[in-house]
Amino acid sequence: MITHNQRSKLQRSVRGFLVADSGSVTVEFALMVPLFTGLLMLMTDASMLYLQQSKLLNVSRDTARIVARYAMTAVEAKAYAESVASNGRGTATAKVTIANGFVTVTVSSPSKVAAPFGIIKFAVGDTLTAATTNTMEPA
Repeated sequence: MITHNQRSKLQRSVRGFLVADSGSVTVEFALMVPLFTGLLMLMTDASMLYLQQSKLLNVSRDTARIVARYAMTAVEAKAYAESVASNGRGTATAKVTIANGFVTVTVSSPSKVAAPFGIIKFAVGDTLTAATTNTMEPA
């Protein structure tokens, strides 16, 4: 049988265990780490995709301007745009069209090239594309 003294000791121990918060920080940390890690991965993917999209837009704009000034042919411009838009992880494809006094340059790149984690693929799909149309200058 438990004596009154032992029972009060046991009650104090249980009450002290329930009131103590020394391990709560560890539990909160363990619950929050996956959330912060996922958020960090999402921000990294979004940033890298934005940078790649900006690069594709700059390449298409610069290539269209070069062709509009008759500094390159369509074939040379296609090769130029593909080499500049490609990075170490993948290749880009370009299409250069000259018709009716306009030059149109379209540059595409797979989204997996830019997004290392692939979390944001649902928002951008499989391909990033940038297109620019420029007026041909008088010859």
